[in-house]
Amino acid sequence: MPRGAIRRIRSIRSMRMTPPFLMPVLRRGIIALALMTSMTAALSAQATLYRSDAFVVTDSSVRQGRFEAVATSRDTILSSYPRAAREVHYKFSINSQENEFRPGTEHTLFVRPEQGAIVTPLHVFGVRPPPPVPTPEESAAGEEGTAQITFRVDMREVTRSFREQGYYDPPNGPRIRREEFQAVYVIGDTDPLTWDRSSLRPGARQQMTDADGDGIYTVTLPVVAEYNRPLGPDGRAIWARKLDLAGFPELTSPQRLLDALYRMSLEELRQLVRPDGALSAGAKWPGVWTRDVSLSSVLALALVVPDAVQVSLMAKVDSAGRIIQDTGTGGSWPVSTDRMTWAMAAWELYAATGDRAWLRTAYDIIRRSAEADLHAARDPATGLFRGESSFLDWREQSYPRWMDPKDIYGSEALGTNAVHYAAYRILADMARALGEPAERWGAVADTVRRGMTKHLWQADRGWYAQYRYGRAYPALSPRAEGLGEALSVIYGATTADRRATLMRRAPLVAFGTPTFWPYIPGEPLYHNGTIWPFVTAYWTWAAADAGSTAAVEHGLASMTRSAALFLTNKENMVAATGHFEGTALNSDRQLWSVAGTLASTYRLLFGMRLHPERLEFRPMVPPAYGGERTLRGLRYRGAVLTVTVRGSGTGVASARLDGRAVARAEIPASLAGEHALEIEMNGRWPASGAGAVNLVENRFAPATPVAALRADSLRGDTLAWAPVAGAVRYIVHRNGRPVTTTTGTHARVTRGDALAEYQVLAEDSGNVASFLSEPVRVVASASVLIARPPASGLEREHAGFTGEGYLLLMRERNTTVDIPILVERAGVYAVDVRYANGGGPVNSDSKGAVRTLRVDGRPAGVLVMPQRGTDLWTDWGYSNALRVRLSAGAHTLRIAYTPLDENMHRAVNTALLDHIRLTRLSAGR
Repeated sequence: MPRGAIRRIRSIRSMRMTPPFLMPVLRRGIIALALMTSMTAALSAQATLYRSDAFVVTDSSVRQGRFEAVATSRDTILSSYPRAAREVHYKFSINSQENEFRPGTEHTLFVRPEQGAIVTPLHVFGVRPPPPVPTPEESAAGEEGTAQITFRVDMREVTRSFREQGYYDPPNGPRIRREEFQAVYVIGDTDPLTWDRSSLRPGARQQMTDADGDGIYTVTLPVVAEYNRPLGPDGRAIWARKLDLAGFPELTSPQRLLDALYRMSLEELRQLVRPDGALSAGAKWPGVWTRDVSLSSVLALALVVPDAVQVSLMAKVDSAGRIIQDTGTGGSWPVSTDRMTWAMAAWELYAATGDRAWLRTAYDIIRRSAEADLHAARDPATGLFRGESSFLDWREQSYPRWMDPKDIYGSEALGTNAVHYAAYRILADMARALGEPAERWGAVADTVRRGMTKHLWQADRGWYAQYRYGRAYPALSPRAEGLGEALSVIYGATTADRRATLMRRAPLVAFGTPTFWPYIPGEPLYHNGTIWPFVTAYWTWAAADAGSTAAVEHGLASMTRSAALFLTNKENMVAATGHFEGTALNSDRQLWSVAGTLASTYRLLFGMRLHPERLEFRPMVPPAYGGERTLRGLRYRGAVLTVTVRGSGTGVASARLDGRAVARAEIPASLAGEHALEIEMNGRWPASGAGAVNLVENRFAPATPVAALRADSLRGDTLAWAPVAGAVRYIVHRNGRPVTTTTGTHARVTRGDALAEYQVLAEDSGNVASFLSEPVRVVASASVLIARPPASGLEREHAGFTGEGYLLLMRERNTTVDIPILVERAGVYAVDVRYANGGGPVNSDSKGAVRTLRVDGRPAGVLVMPQRGTDLWTDWGYSNALRVRLSAGAHTLRIAYTPLDENMHRAVNTALLDHIRLTRLSAGR
């Protein structure tokens, strides 16, 4: 009898002799021992897939330091990595108002109690907290149960201001007078905290008190500790499949860990399907988001859950038949314009299903949306589209803090333009498939590609710039932006030689593809200083298309590491640590992270590429991943496929369909019934040299300088700025171009008869540059013309206007406003308007105001007046500026509301118009 069998019999006999009250304990111990034994056996037979200084991936495990995840079967993974704890996001409030920080800035606490209690750091009211960046070693296991959390805030600066000045000016919101002070509360997102400030009254349980009068306010509240995975019998976190995966393609391969992660991701995908059949964005995000579902559908979901994708896409179409831009900066579209990701998903869905009715529906929706974008977002000077960086929609974490929503609207971002290029190329393909004219859409796509090459490509760095930004004279942010670079490759916006350069020189870090690099200092880590697995998935797909073997290996391993250790497809992680704690927000089973893990199978190891007339297979299989990999039950149009890939290599050596040799590894769209495709790989895999990918350190750029004009009667105008920590030099820019380098903190400027914009950039000793400072306007007063709306119809309810009143612009009122002007000198002028829009906050909602400007009857562009704060109609600022060439003499400026100016809210498109400003830029010769 085998020794193992003898041991099992002895164990059973010993259990029969055990007292009954000890039986459960003994059973748990035996189960734990069995699991540990099976893990030991699994480890002894592991084959290494990837090894770096940061982590190791094998066919059944991931190891990172003292942490390990092991797939004990295709349906079970055990991980010693810390479990994700409940996160509490909170801030403090005076008199029930959101006045400690502006929306988007808050404190974060991970609920890991010790002896049933947690005491927060002592926060100083109004002082932005540094981002907490724990390492996995610092994330102790924590206790179960309820934590008594003591929140603490230092109010001594507030009370000193009350005592000495009689008032306090909070970081956000109006001044508070001493006699108005009532109470301090803690507000937040976790029960018993609430963001509903209207529910807070003196005596509420969220009210804080200063018992000993020392200026430190506290309150203790119970919060239930929750963790994202249960503990297994041996004390490790465990994922064990519970849901039926019938109907999904079944994967078997030599790598048990990859099979288990594939099944875990399918289970999470099933959990993300809402009762209405649409796909929620993640465990914490029950809504349907345009960009989330679209980019996820392109990665993997259009093939495996086409019905859910179609329901989701139609949920993001408004009653006018246009794509809905997700709520975002300054009131959504056109400050953000990446809704055109919808077109990418719609085309992928058509390629997967061949549904001609869907093609017709999708084409009309995309066409209507494109017409509005061409009207409101296209820059005729560059051929690029304006709008916020795709998916990087938390403005302080992607842009310098001085940029308000109208500046973000004016920026021209790599990722957003890669999306627009793809969308207009798809529009042309759809038109051809429907027998409609396609030339116009193809021409727009070509213009975008040329604009990307001319205005964003950086030959000296080997990657595209993050975006163009500024005001009258834009400059480049040279940072690398991962998603935009990847989409440029996948959708063909870049040439073959440039693709190879990108893969070789664009920065990657140890744990994946950073959202952008280098990072912004002092800002929370969410879009900034982080890795999003779906971005890594797109980058790895692009690497496969570009033939970059080293980048494919790095990307596959990066995605495997995080999903295995975390036991879920997390939304994001800190780039420097690879840890899920430390980011401002995070969610389990994030939709596009789920799709990214599935894409590692579908897009890479099987190399699936969907076309209208066929399903193509272009596997890219590293040598360590070789062997026989099979996908059974893959549904494509009328066919049910079994696809087997054997061996490794960069491409296909031969293919057989139902046992017969075929010229290409592909399935025609007309094939029906059950079929088997067998693929033999070519066995080629170039050795990865040290420079095959550009692995960089996690770097933060210097802070953005704050510059101002200082009048000096002896020296003339001087640009001055405060020293920036870590900076060794400053480069002064005039009109977007460098003119002076200095180690000091001031520089002379010249004042002419036309506008000059001065900015300062800080560089550290490693030549890493900050953002440019906010442009400082240097212009003679004679070169600025102020034109006011007609006196009839002016209103004066809201303060802050500069003339006799303001004009209320609404969808139903003052839809056409004519303003006569008299220009003394011919030239090119920047035309903008001073306005107020209290329709919503700067970081959300959908009520950005949009109007068309005509000069003497000719269209001159679109004026965008984003939201500036909820019900804040006394906060005035300037819109984007349009360049207009004017001759000397009389002209008429018309501000009009047209159907193409309709925003995402549709019912409210309101702004207060104070005046029009015309600033002379040049003689225009």
